[in-house]
Amino acid sequence: MLTIAKKEYLDSMKSQLFLVLLAFLLLLTATSIVVASFDFQNKLAEYNQALQTLKALGKNPDVSAPRFFPLKMLRGTVNYLEIIGAIIGIILGYISIAKEKGKNTLQLLLTRPIGRYDIVSGKVLGNSILIFSVLAVTAVTIYLIMWSVGGVQISTPELIKLGLVILASHFYVMFFFCMASFLALKFSSLPNALIFSVVIWLTFVLLIPQIGDTMDPDNQIPGGFFKSMQVTKIQEKNILTKFQTYETIRNALEESSVTKHYERLSFALLGIKDLYNNKNLGMIFQDKWPDVLWLAVFFLMALLGEYFLLARNARILHNR
Repeated sequence: MLTIAKKEYLDSMKSQLFLVLLAFLLLLTATSIVVASFDFQNKLAEYNQALQTLKALGKNPDVSAPRFFPLKMLRGTVNYLEIIGAIIGIILGYISIAKEKGKNTLQLLLTRPIGRYDIVSGKVLGNSILIFSVLAVTAVTIYLIMWSVGGVQISTPELIKLGLVILASHFYVMFFFCMASFLALKFSSLPNALIFSVVIWLTFVLLIPQIGDTMDPDNQIPGGFFKSMQVTKIQEKNILTKFQTYETIRNALEESSVTKHYERLSFALLGIKDLYNNKNLGMIFQDKWPDVLWLAVFFLMALLGEYFLLARNARILHNR
C-alpha cells in the first residue's frame, strides 16, 4: 500500500495538467485576497476621511468604524476550491486509473499476490497526501498574503477555523477523486468515464447550487430580501411556512449537492455568514453538524464504491 501510495504521489507531481491547475488555483486565491485587502483598506480610508470632514465642521458623529473580519476575505477562495478543487480531484482520480488501464498494469497487479484493497488504499492514500499538501500550500499562501499585504494578524481561534476549512476542503476534493476513479474502474470506455465525471461535476458544483440560490427568495436582493424589508426571523419563518412545498423542493435540491454542504460549512466557519461571526466552534457545529455528516457520507460512499468494485476482480480484468 505504501509503495503504491509513494508511486501515486510522485506520478501526480509529474502531471503537467495538475501543476497548471494548482498554479491557477494559487493565482486566483492570491488575487482574491489581495483585492479583498485593498477593498477593506479603501473602506477604512473613506470612513476616516468622512470622520475628519465631520469633525472639521464641528460635529462629533457617533459612528463606529467598519469592522474587519479577516476570514471573510476567503469567500473567493472557497468559491475557487468548489470549482477548481473539484476539477483537480477529478483529474487525479481519472489519471490514477486511466494510466493503469492504458498500460494494462492494473490487470497485472490483480494477478499478483497483492491485497486487492491495497491497490485502492495506496492510490487513495498517495493522492490524499498530495491534495492535503496542495491545500496546506494554499493555506500558507493565504496567511502570508494577509500578513504582508493586509497587515493582518490572525488570532488562534481564527487559525483553528481556517484549519477546519482546509480539512473540509480535503474531504470535498477527495470525494471527486474517489468518484472519478470509481467511474474509471466501472466503465470499459475511459472517455465515457471522464465525460460522466464532468457531467456530475457540472450538476453538483454548478447547476444545483445555482438553482438553489435562484429559488431562494432571500437571495434576490443584495443583503437579503427579508432584512431589507425589516422582517424579523419569526415573521420570516411564518411567511415561509406558507410556501412549504416550494421550500421543501428547493432544500431537497441543495441537500443533494456535496458542494452546497461544503459551502455552508465553510461559510459558517469563516464567518462569511454574519450570523456566525465571532461565534465559538460549539455554536457553529450545533447548527452545521448535518453538513459535516453529509460531507462525510458523500466521501465514504465514493470510497466504499471503489473498494466494492475492485472486489469484483473478474470484471476489471476484462475491462480494456
